[in-house]
Amino acid sequence: MRKAAAASTGIALALWLAASGPAQAGAAGAEGADFIYVVERGDNLFNVAERFMASAEGWRLLQARNGVADPYRLAPGTRLRIPLGQIPEQPGAARVVFVNGQAQADGEPLRPGMALREAARIVTAAGSTVTLELPDRTRVTLPPATTVAVRRLRTFRKSGLTDTVIGIERGQADTRVAPEGGGVGRFELHTPMMVTGVRGTRYRVSADAAGSRSEVLEGRVGVSLARAGAASGMAVVAGYGIGVAAGAGLSQPVALLPAPHLLPLPDTVLGPAAEAAWQPVQGAAGYRVSVARDTAHTELVWTGETADTHVGLDGLPEGSLYLAVSAIDVQRLTGKPASVPFVVRLNPAAPFTLQPAAGTVRYGESVAFEWAAVGAAASYELAVSADAGFAATAATQPARSEQAAQKLGPGAWFWRVRSLDAAGRPGPWSAAVPFTLEPAPPVPTLRDDGDRLRIGWPADARATAGYRVQIAEDAGFTRMVADQRSADNEVALPRPPAGTYYVRVARALPDGKEPEASFSAPQRLDIVALLRDGQGVTIRLGNGTRDESGHDAGIRIR
Repeated sequence: MRKAAAASTGIALALWLAASGPAQAGAAGAEGADFIYVVERGDNLFNVAERFMASAEGWRLLQARNGVADPYRLAPGTRLRIPLGQIPEQPGAARVVFVNGQAQADGEPLRPGMALREAARIVTAAGSTVTLELPDRTRVTLPPATTVAVRRLRTFRKSGLTDTVIGIERGQADTRVAPEGGGVGRFELHTPMMVTGVRGTRYRVSADAAGSRSEVLEGRVGVSLARAGAASGMAVVAGYGIGVAAGAGLSQPVALLPAPHLLPLPDTVLGPAAEAAWQPVQGAAGYRVSVARDTAHTELVWTGETADTHVGLDGLPEGSLYLAVSAIDVQRLTGKPASVPFVVRLNPAAPFTLQPAAGTVRYGESVAFEWAAVGAAASYELAVSADAGFAATAATQPARSEQAAQKLGPGAWFWRVRSLDAAGRPGPWSAAVPFTLEPAPPVPTLRDDGDRLRIGWPADARATAGYRVQIAEDAGFTRMVADQRSADNEVALPRPPAGTYYVRVARALPDGKEPEASFSAPQRLDIVALLRDGQGVTIRLGNGTRDESGHDAGIRIR
């Protein structure tokens, strides 16, 4: 069965090669069991046999195989078929040049620099990508959720040309074959339904439950059915794609959708996240988005698909990167990519914010900000805004240390901070931290009439739930003497025995859970003893005088 399939593949690839236009000199890939060599000026059967076969004596086989009348005279452009079985080969290796996320070969985690041999089975997890490089600089990029098997990985012993066959069990392979123009001995991608053979070019092959697809970005490829007995194949040129569904034949080549028009990205993205957007493409059912760290787009650091015309990129590494977006049509063929470069800066790192913490409330007219030091930072920049997107920044100020203060009005606020290096270049902002600023708590005044302690404070229109007054024997307010709510800005409490006390006032909250910070600073009260007659009537308050603040002398406020 495998021999029949291989024979049909050879027929199919021969058909498309014969019809694909003028041949290029040199190595031109494979047709089934034959390597195709296109004659160059000065070639004869003897030197061709010497270059590729076990010995120059192989010229006789080449003469018979190709019907050559004069072994010394070969017209440039003539296509010679050389049986692959007569070309000495040696084991080849693919080098892992890039890994992003979790990927394995035969159960072993992949790392850059590893060498993979024939029969390796490679699996990329969701969100992971791997890039392999062959000796001729061919690169194969495996996106997330892809499984491939390296069925053949060898090199021609004398010429060093590659002989590679990769089976795609699921997922996709993006290829850039022989980019330096030297051609290949054989390079084929097989899916369960389709075989794609190629000379130097750039193309994609994918396989899933719906079928198999091949899209050509540069050069041309030959495509045939993988099943035994299939004898038809066709050439697919740059800008076209082709597919096959389960139980069906090859579709006709379809023009790939044009590249989208990308909206500008910032020249420098501060932080690991960015928003990419583009104009809609007519006929698109979705879009494929990727970010790579090389211009050839072989080392992917981010991939995704979306039905929208925008997508959030996250987890981006620092450095020069390249965004690519392609439209996907209703047949799942991925169109031509649009690409744009941009730079991500992650250093100096964003400081860790300390105070105010998220969701906290501050009181007064000024807020003190604090953050952790960053070793690489020469200075910092603080920003405060009334909205989380910082579209309307109320204040931005430089800071030499890890602290700063800012006057603000009451309301809901957000703050963030970033580091600057010695050249003044900023790193990314920290996450926005929400906090609330309330007016300073009311400050109480007191009057002692001998029987009751009267406490008052300025009225505040914000105190819609009234006020809360506390008196305690200690500044920590753990030994409470009085804890009373009032709708007005004054209360009258029973006069406590002589001694030292502390008083504070807060605007009350509807749930009665006023935080510590909402109270005024504790004021110390020294209550003095009073002289009373036999009926308990006060004879005098202390010495009957008033202190410098105008309060009755029976009480001292500190």
